[in-house]
Amino acid sequence: MDWSLSMEAFCRRFATEEACARKLYEIKWPDGYVCPLCRHREASVTRTRRLPLYECGRCRHQTSLTVGTVMEKSKTPLRKWFLAIYCIARGANARELSKAIRVTYKTAWLIAHKIRHAIRLTTSELPLTGHVRVNEDRHGPTSLYSVYRRNVKYRPLITAASISEEGHLLRVKLHQVAEEQLFMGVTTRYGMRCFLQQCVASEADLKVAPGIYNSARYRPLNAFCYQMSRYMNEIYCGIGPKHLQAYLDEYGYRFNFTSSKDSIVRDLLRQCVSRPVITYPQLTRKAARRIYGQKAS
Repeated sequence: MDWSLSMEAFCRRFATEEACARKLYEIKWPDGYVCPLCRHREASVTRTRRLPLYECGRCRHQTSLTVGTVMEKSKTPLRKWFLAIYCIARGANARELSKAIRVTYKTAWLIAHKIRHAIRLTTSELPLTGHVRVNEDRHGPTSLYSVYRRNVKYRPLITAASISEEGHLLRVKLHQVAEEQLFMGVTTRYGMRCFLQQCVASEADLKVAPGIYNSARYRPLNAFCYQMSRYMNEIYCGIGPKHLQAYLDEYGYRFNFTSSKDSIVRDLLRQCVSRPVITYPQLTRKAARRIYGQKAS
């Protein structure tokens, strides 16, 4: 299937629940049904529900297509989920998504963040390799008017990228620094060390430029961070610290596909099928822990 489709063509391709269910089955079980408990390959199918229910022929465990995906227990039709994934892959915000899939803003916001949760899990598994440059930076207002405002708040960031021999950015990571890893608004050595351990391969050729005003900062990466802030401010009209990391992950994920031969829509759909769901209470709690350093209960 050609995934470089226009929105109209994509909607025609996945216009029905049956078409979406077939594609979901293909991604979830590419080699045919496999029981998630006993790995048995035969099942009976109940088709009287909105989505097929599969019962294992050996252990009788029942499972549906959406179990274990970001769509689990959602009452939103699959065709709207598919279109939401398409829209998020192309940078839609919750208001645009709400209009595109015809749901309330609250529903669109939650769907978008469930998709971003899959993106976060994906990006966290792929450390930067090769020649890696790391800057300390910040996210905040980018308008000329903001220069003259008092009490302008910036969020400290660590930005990193694998670079080509010519100096071009290949893959990037954008990381919001947690409160306990800051001292007077500056990232501590411990905070930088934690980031490097989590996000950069140990064998990478690494150059780090700590400090906002460090002249050794990698300028293309600095310019990339500024463009990211401008984009965020224009599209989302202000993002609070609680959910900023989710938007940073999404922005970096989309950038990393600019030089890829794979389709971002196909990859994002695959990630949403293979990643577990996150509920609204979990989403808000995890966001708070990520920023304020609270331990999980």
